[in-house]
Amino acid sequence: MVETDERIDFPIDLVYAWVDGSDPEWREKRDRYMPARPKSGPSPQSCSESRWRDNDELLFSLRSVEKYAPWVNHIYIITDSQHPKWLNLNHPKISIVDHKDILPAEALPVFSSHAIESCIYKIPGLAEHFIFGNDDTFFGAPTTPDVFFKPDGSPIVRLMGARMNRRRARTGGNYARVLFHMQKLVNEKWGKLICHAPHHNFDAYRKSDYEYCVAQMKDAWERTSYRRFRNNKDMQRCFVSYYVVATGQAELRKVGRYNRINTPGDLVKALMSGHYAADSRWIKLVSPDYKKEFEKYNPLMFCMNDSEYSSDVDRDRMVAFLRGMFPEKSSFEL
Repeated sequence: MVETDERIDFPIDLVYAWVDGSDPEWREKRDRYMPARPKSGPSPQSCSESRWRDNDELLFSLRSVEKYAPWVNHIYIITDSQHPKWLNLNHPKISIVDHKDILPAEALPVFSSHAIESCIYKIPGLAEHFIFGNDDTFFGAPTTPDVFFKPDGSPIVRLMGARMNRRRARTGGNYARVLFHMQKLVNEKWGKLICHAPHHNFDAYRKSDYEYCVAQMKDAWERTSYRRFRNNKDMQRCFVSYYVVATGQAELRKVGRYNRINTPGDLVKALMSGHYAADSRWIKLVSPDYKKEFEKYNPLMFCMNDSEYSSDVDRDRMVAFLRGMFPEKSSFEL
């Protein structure tokens, strides 16, 4: 059940990070800075083509915003001297934010999401309350502002319900290692160990919390903003989420199958039918049946996760699925 938003009276912006990895000029620039020796440079996981591939997910994500989250105040799209060809740049709710607008000039160009996200709070005009999503995140059902913020302005932080395997995190890929590093730093500074990963979907932030966290570890954040490719010692935006949870300034919501089930009777029905009501669902492109998975979990938000394991056939299936979910053009399109 979606709660009422009667007491939410502050603006909430939406920020996306987007790149067209097929752009020849952008690819030439990236390849020029890509280390020639993998052992001395970023990990294969952090340099997978899937990190930069554009399958028009943003087009469908914006359709989901207009359909299910029309209350969003303003939308900022962070890019590297690019914009989607189909985007209506004159739309009053859309602003393109170039990397040079928020990142240090000496750091450019960067190809790391960690570097880009380290400077989100610098977006000119960004509201105090905002949500952040990558272009592969979507709204799956009607939402209201209190899905993301409490009436007093404090954020609702969503983390995966299952605890991270900390032994695997120490020896895993870049993402797991960075999350473990953030958890360790927050525990050292604020005395609370939060062993849950982000839910890989739209996340709520206050700009002042972001600014405070950067000030607390200024050198580490600055080093991150200068790294062109991901590094295991990067700062990551989940540090801000962990901070507000550790200091009691946010409501923690652990994402599972039953987040939106409110009564014992509803739970019994869900268990008997095998259909749930989740806050969010991470759908891998290698999954055999997107529609079946979506209908089973009935998520408020969902992510279509491309990876190095996905094929072109999977990507075509994903586009067909999203077109079926959001067939109508939004006002954000030409």
